[in-house]
Amino acid sequence: MTDKEIDIAKVIADEKNLRMLINNTDDPIWLVDVEYKIIECNNSFKKWVYHFIGQELDRGDNVLHDGLNKTYLDKFETCYQYALNGHSFKSVEDMLVDGRLRYTSVSFNPVLDKDDHVIGVSCFARDITEQRKHLLRIEEQNTALREIAFIESHKVRGPAATIMGLALVFSNEENTTAENKEIIEAILTATDQLDAIIREVVRKSSKIGLQP
Repeated sequence: MTDKEIDIAKVIADEKNLRMLINNTDDPIWLVDVEYKIIECNNSFKKWVYHFIGQELDRGDNVLHDGLNKTYLDKFETCYQYALNGHSFKSVEDMLVDGRLRYTSVSFNPVLDKDDHVIGVSCFARDITEQRKHLLRIEEQNTALREIAFIESHKVRGPAATIMGLALVFSNEENTTAENKEIIEAILTATDQLDAIIREVVRKSSKIGLQP
């Protein structure tokens, strides 16, 4: 085998290994040139695109296919242009896949030649639906906790202060019986305890940033 044949065989082997590598993931991976034509992509990308346009795209196809929803088309074109201007960034997209809302993180990274000129964009997408739903659940829980903290620290404190004030008024009445004074003292003690609980709620809510 000549040196040229060895070089060709090495290129073929390298390309085969690369394709095996990028196809060994469920995450879409693709590479486009400055004219938005696909230079390389994995099988996951083809399946991913199929959900949006009803057909697979492959090497040589324009990634900005007319079958894309115009909103997605305009947004992705903006993302590719931004990356072609030398910027690496991530974008989170909410997309309908098989009738279900899915959240996808898409990375756009400029590809440079040996002279540091941008010659394309490498892209990587990852389904982050479960992580996104988890964050949304946490935010919902935090919202509920803020509402509880507000109720306990503001709405409950008012009536508690009123009860305490009334109890103090009645405790100073000259005709108050010993039995009533004992009841009023119990009310004051309970109100003091309630006020202490409210202050503790306020303190802890402020500490973890839940105060509205």
